[in-house]
Amino acid sequence: MTDDAVAPVVAAMLILAVIVTFFAAWNAYFVPSMKEQSEITHIRLVETGILKFSSDIETAASLKRKTRFSEPVPLGGGDFTFDPVKSGGVLRIQGEDKGYLRTDIVNDSTAQPSSALRMVNFTYQPVNNFWQDQGYTWSFGNVNVTKGSLSAPLQYASMDEVTYGITETLFDIGTTPWVNDSAACSLVEIQVVNITPDPGHPMASGNGNAQLALESSVVSQGYPNTTQVNVTLYRNLPRGFRDALFESVNRSLNEVSCSNMHVTYRSVLTGAVDPEIGVQFDPIPNLTLNRKITGIVVRAD
Repeated sequence: MTDDAVAPVVAAMLILAVIVTFFAAWNAYFVPSMKEQSEITHIRLVETGILKFSSDIETAASLKRKTRFSEPVPLGGGDFTFDPVKSGGVLRIQGEDKGYLRTDIVNDSTAQPSSALRMVNFTYQPVNNFWQDQGYTWSFGNVNVTKGSLSAPLQYASMDEVTYGITETLFDIGTTPWVNDSAACSLVEIQVVNITPDPGHPMASGNGNAQLALESSVVSQGYPNTTQVNVTLYRNLPRGFRDALFESVNRSLNEVSCSNMHVTYRSVLTGAVDPEIGVQFDPIPNLTLNRKITGIVVRAD
């Protein structure tokens, strides 16, 4: 074989070696790097969607009227131009096991059915993530970032620093003065919030775009000749949430200026006794208490 015949073969082998080396480097370094970068962008979008929806829940609770909100949450990521394979994810919404607040009303010496109010929690869990298995959980108004069994607040240094701002929106009170004496009240309206999952849409999974959505509605019921109302917080709540809610409810009740309304007792958490605030109303004037419940239904689509 002459040198002229060998040279093209050697050149072809060198070119093939370069191509093989290039694709090896492509698969070993470039593709994982690009997929990780795509996943980082994806996780940031998930985080943004969950934080925005957390704000939407607080807004709906604060407005206490019929409204709708939704936020997009991309379930999967990691794809780019030369590799369309994506990771996946699961959005799941669940009701909390126990209620967070109850109102008990007595009118005409008869105890009325109590109103037990609840919250939801929702989670995003990645599936086959190309970067790291970073998820998110929303519970009692706080967003935690999760990885495996580990969990930490997203916006605070520790759980002890979480402020639970949602507690400022869960209980409000309004009054109407009595026509014969403006210092007294003839109507008191207690406004509370009940947050529940949509039983038909508790979960979304896959690698496409999902959304968290909520719809709120309002139901009111009046109780004439009300003489007493007790506001009870359930003791098995996260301590920070329970304490912030107790302070918010207590402050709202004490800010009311009605000469015929009296906050008679406050019991903090002691042993097996739930924290409770009691309110009594004078028999004159006859007072109507209106309980207004804003129901917020949360869904995953």
